[in-house]
Amino acid sequence: MDANFPARHDRSVITPRRFVHLLAAPLLVTALAACTSSTPAASPTPVSSAPVASPSGTISAAEAGEKLMHYRPAGPEGSHLLVSAVLDLDGTVDTIFGSAAPDAKAEVKSQFTQRGFVVAMRHAWTAPDGTQSFTVLMRFSDDAGAEGMASRLAEGLKSTYPDTVFTDPGDLSTGAVVNIDDHGKALVELVAPHGDVVVFMNYLTPAAPDKKTALVRFHSHLTMLPTPGLPWQ
Repeated sequence: MDANFPARHDRSVITPRRFVHLLAAPLLVTALAACTSSTPAASPTPVSSAPVASPSGTISAAEAGEKLMHYRPAGPEGSHLLVSAVLDLDGTVDTIFGSAAPDAKAEVKSQFTQRGFVVAMRHAWTAPDGTQSFTVLMRFSDDAGAEGMASRLAEGLKSTYPDTVFTDPGDLSTGAVVNIDDHGKALVELVAPHGDVVVFMNYLTPAAPDKKTALVRFHSHLTMLPTPGLPWQ
């Protein structure tokens, strides 16, 4: 896949074999749209109250979403909150794939459902220095589901940006450094599983990519979450 894929992703039909390679790029488009929006912070989206299994016992998606909101990352001093909202499955797929074709979204929903998707949260801010961050926390019913989805996202990054991808075995993260001249922004994308959660972050800067700061912010997201295997508070 070439670097221009995000501009035309809505015309693509995602087949099972292509899903791995196409998942990361639409998130890039979503991040750019979210971080340049002037829309005030959104209220949490209503999610199902049906109970689902989790490592810490039976929990509803609504309760899981409420818990996720306690772990949303804050921006630096003076940051403007763009959006902070709980997402159900439909909202998560819409956030990730934007205007993708209905059949493509249906396939993605199936992938998420098979891995035990419970709920997600999106959080975005822009700082006075022009840096912007877009984070999606996706919670699954068990660690294996989160690891499987994080692996697919990571493979997407590796396929899309083979020349600038990097990994960190210490926290199981995969990232890529991206220059987006046509949008006037540089970008670092990062994804990692953390227990039953997948953390995906786009960190945008006005000039050159800032990998160092992106890693610091990403690791702060991971350390905010409960230690894998321990109950959520």
